[in-house]
Amino acid sequence: MNNIKSFCCRYRKIKKSQKIIFNNFFNLYNINYQHKILNFENIFYNKLPIIIDIGFGIGNNIIDCVIKNMQYNFIGIEVYLPGIINCLKKIIVNKIKNLKLIYHDAYFVIKNMIPNCSIKLIQLYFPDPWPKLKHKKRRLLKKDFLKIIFLKLINKGLLYIITDSKDYKNNILSDIKDISNNNFFFIKSNQYNNSYSNFDSYLFNTKFFNKVKMQKKNIYHIEYQKIILNENF
Repeated sequence: MNNIKSFCCRYRKIKKSQKIIFNNFFNLYNINYQHKILNFENIFYNKLPIIIDIGFGIGNNIIDCVIKNMQYNFIGIEVYLPGIINCLKKIIVNKIKNLKLIYHDAYFVIKNMIPNCSIKLIQLYFPDPWPKLKHKKRRLLKKDFLKIIFLKLINKGLLYIITDSKDYKNNILSDIKDISNNNFFFIKSNQYNNSYSNFDSYLFNTKFFNKVKMQKKNIYHIEYQKIILNENF
């Protein structure tokens, strides 16, 4: 992948109160970016399955998700600093212990820090669709990144995406179809609908979801499961 970023951070200067929260608590819940594979047991001190949330925004949804699903450990990846700080506040208030944050580009985090065949679920809610033709090269969910994502999922692990962009949805589905090979393939799935409380769109709370509802736009759910064909893979 080239150095084109899939995100563009625009936000005002961080307030003094936000700086205090960041300085006092970030290191308690942060995983520093490094070009080194993580050991999840050393991070969470347990063997619970891992869910990764890419681009959690201001953090409302991931906090709700973590509280409702204590049977999992969560890693939230975000480049929006006010969102990180807002999430930190909610972690502290709710005394959350099964969530860690990474303040870095998700592409490099997933590629360089996450062990292969280790993640139960990777979720993205309303990733930036970059709708203009000249900007589509900035989309995160392109074939090269989808290949990396599926390498990181365990057998029968899931990729879950919600978007309001039909064009982005169609591109993702096409790329997923092309990824399958002789070692593994991907099938549409509804496996978690009855066991993971964030798969019902009316249960989660994000700024973009509320905006889409107000605009009465279509919402597209993409849920694929990884199936390994070659046991040696």
